[in-house]
Amino acid sequence: MELSGPWAPGKGRGAWTVAQSKSKFELDIHRAFAERRRQLQAIARRAGDQDVEDIVQDAFLKVVETSQRQEVRKLDNLMSRIVRCVAIDRIRRRSTRGPTSTDEAGEGLVDAAADPERTLMGAQRLERVMATIQTMPPRRREVFLLHRIDELTYPQIARRIGISIKAVEKHMHLAMRQLSDSDD
Repeated sequence: MELSGPWAPGKGRGAWTVAQSKSKFELDIHRAFAERRRQLQAIARRAGDQDVEDIVQDAFLKVVETSQRQEVRKLDNLMSRIVRCVAIDRIRRRSTRGPTSTDEAGEGLVDAAADPERTLMGAQRLERVMATIQTMPPRRREVFLLHRIDELTYPQIARRIGISIKAVEKHMHLAMRQLSDSDD
């Protein structure tokens, strides 16, 4: 996982900014997720047992992305909030799509923690996604992260960074295409 820029301690107790040492910061996030793993999994179980590891992994990615853009004062609170939001998104997505035939039959449900190959593939995919996000042009990356992580609407993003809504749409389209292409 490649994170850009120099990192250094932020102001205030427990605050981290984009200036913190890369290895120390990554170690802090990994340690925090490891220490709170059971609590985060309990929050994630609201979306269903089959999604727990995916939700925690998605939340980890979002915490890293958020910490690259802004100061994180309370890492524990951020982790819990993001896991909760990802779990809610999964529930909403499932309710709009409805159950699939394999879900109804109970087939195709695999415990991700019991499959080391799947865990490795997930870690590799996460690294590819992070690398792809890092290679995006700065404006595209900023628009993508504001929408996907900060959950801002296109008009809010346009006002914040001083571009048109159409430009925001274009950046999001190109970012999603770039991520899709890197996943193939």
